[in-house]
Amino acid sequence: MSSERIRKLLAELNEELRTTGDIDDGTRELLSRLNDDLDEIAPGGSAGDRAKELESRFAATHPVAERITREIADILAKMGI
Repeated sequence: MSSERIRKLLAELNEELRTTGDIDDGTRELLSRLNDDLDEIAPGGSAGDRAKELESRFAATHPVAERITREIADILAKMGI
């Protein structure tokens, strides 16, 4: 159930970023790595760390994206990831 919610949130995040544009290359790369991490979810993985880093990058300029990544990070934390 949690992984389904994460996938839905990730799709929502990707759509939000597609419509708002103006995402720097470093953030785009970090999002790509988060996608890869989520494909291989495992306890002790880096998906939670990447989600938290994205959340902080989005804080000032992309409030919807920040909310979505915060929710992803919270779900991953609850899963022990």
